[in-house]
Amino acid sequence: MRWRGSGFVVLGVWWLVALVVAAGVAAIGLGHIRVGGQVVFAAFVVAAVVRLFARPARRAGGLTVRSRALDVVVLLALGIGVLVASATVNLEPGGADRPAGRTGLPTP
Repeated sequence: MRWRGSGFVVLGVWWLVALVVAAGVAAIGLGHIRVGGQVVFAAFVVAAVVRLFARPARRAGGLTVRSRALDVVVLLALGIGVLVASATVNLEPGGADRPAGRTGLPTP
């Protein structure tokens, strides 16, 4: 297998971030929504830190898309969005905010 000039070298750290995000998505798929969301959040934060401090920019590999500042802001915004969404999801099917016995249907 040839490493130099292949996608492994070009994308660099992106592969590690993608694997951690995949692990978080797998955790979400297995029912651990909050833990999976935290894992995905951590992956995006690590990606933002790598993109911020990688010198020269090509060392960040596939994380380099636009300007450094915009890449960091977008990665942090995505991470915070995933964290907030996974933390605020309602995990109880009936909803904890509804009184028991009320279905919302009119009584006959």
